[in-house]
Formats: sequence, C-alpha cells, structure tokens
Amino acid sequence: MGEMTDEEIYRKYADELVRFSTGLVGPFDAQDVVTDACLHAFGAKGWAEVRNPRAYLYRSVLNQARSHHRSTLRRRIREMKTASRPTSWPYEVDLDVLAAVDRLSVRQRAVVVLTYWEDLSAAGVAQQLGISEGSVKRHLARARSRLRDYLDE
Repeated sequence: MGEMTDEEIYRKYADELVRFSTGLVGPFDAQDVVTDACLHAFGAKGWAEVRNPRAYLYRSVLNQARSHHRSTLRRRIREMKTASRPTSWPYEVDLDVLAAVDRLSVRQRAVVVLTYWEDLSAAGVAQQLGISEGSVKRHLARARSRLRDYLDE
C-alpha cells in the first residue's frame, strides 16, 4: 500500500469521507460512521495489500452507512428536520431535498451524493465505489425518478 501509516491515511481522507458520509447518514452521525468504517478497514486482514486505500475507505464508509441506516432511519429524519445547515458542507442544502435523499437506498444515496455534491462523473463515482459505470447510471436514474416522486408529494 505504500509507506503511509493508517493515521496518515485517515488524516488525508477524513474530511472528504465525512462529507460523503454526511450525505448518506446525515450531519449528526457522519463522523461516527467514518470512524467506525476506518477502524474496521484498518483492522481488516487484507488492509496491508490494499492498492487504493481511498476507494477501499469509501466502500467501507458505504457499508458502515448501510448498517447504520438500518438501525436509525426514523431518528435521522427527525434530526434533519430540526438541523440547521450542516457545517461540514460549504454550500446551502435544502432540508426537504435532504429528507428526500434520505428516503433513497444507501447505494442510490451514495451515487447522488458523489454525483451532485462531490461533482464526480459516472466514471469517477464508479471508481470511487468500486462498481461499474453502468451500475452508477442505473442507480442514478432510479434515484432521480424516486426523488421526483418524493419532492412532488
């Protein structure tokens, strides 16, 4: 993997992972999800052989968010409705849009966050999540359709 320590890797990617996680689980739990994901990744048997630690950590955050989402959906929606603009995002986010994005599957949320809030291309999202570009496009199309429905309610 190179000569970087786990701490150096964490420091290098922590801010972008927290932004990504914020889009997946909301501003209150994002840091905890990133911390748990990184601890899990750093403790994994194959961690020393990982060639792309950034992509591995994004996948780890996605998996941790999926696990977190199953147990805390209702609580997060309440928090988002009462939260002010997340401080880790450098732009204004409409809470209705955040609530609608929160209703998407974790994979769809990940694709939406990376496409629109991180401004990645389909190829960039695919690389980041370790999935095919076709999967990215399919998840994004489904997410857009669901978001239209949710925001029209």
